[in-house]
Amino acid sequence: MKLYTNVASPFARKCRVIAHELSLKLEEILTLPMQDPEFRRINPLGKIPALILDDGSVLIDSPVICEYLNHAGGGKFFPNNSIWKEDSRRWKTLGLQALGDGLADAAVAWMIEGRQQPINEAMRARHMAAVMATLDVLERATYAEDPSIGEIAVGCALGYLDFRMLDLDWKSSRPRLAGWYAKFCEYPSMKATGPAQP
Repeated sequence: MKLYTNVASPFARKCRVIAHELSLKLEEILTLPMQDPEFRRINPLGKIPALILDDGSVLIDSPVICEYLNHAGGGKFFPNNSIWKEDSRRWKTLGLQALGDGLADAAVAWMIEGRQQPINEAMRARHMAAVMATLDVLERATYAEDPSIGEIAVGCALGYLDFRMLDLDWKSSRPRLAGWYAKFCEYPSMKATGPAQP
């Protein structure tokens, strides 16, 4: 399998964390979609990550790719419902993943807007408001001892904040979230996939 990625993307990092945890071999192809018009032949949306399967088919969007990798590797990062019983953890897990992905979306959009000329300060403020409000919600959230895709999404989004938003002092006012994140960063898969790693 080939994963189109880059070293900063929190969305690609989610996929890389799951692959690492499940010992799945991925050939990583580094790309910057905004600077690579040929990438649209892989993903017409022009976004990473994109996963090319062994049969040549392509999966896009990190939630889809992560669920595929989880299935392919026999993982337990996505709680499942059965025909006999609904598993309420599934909805909590997917909700937490949505918060993590939304935090990453807002942070990436804030970064991209800061590179535009002229900068739309109102739009940038809107993205920052989303970042701050989501951090407040995540401060109150409960995190599982055995990480799910929810915890992985949140951890990767926070890693992106630490990498790209160096002046954002989110940890001092959110001690519960900061404490959880410090422990989560000790997983070998988080250390192996950090933004400074290829």
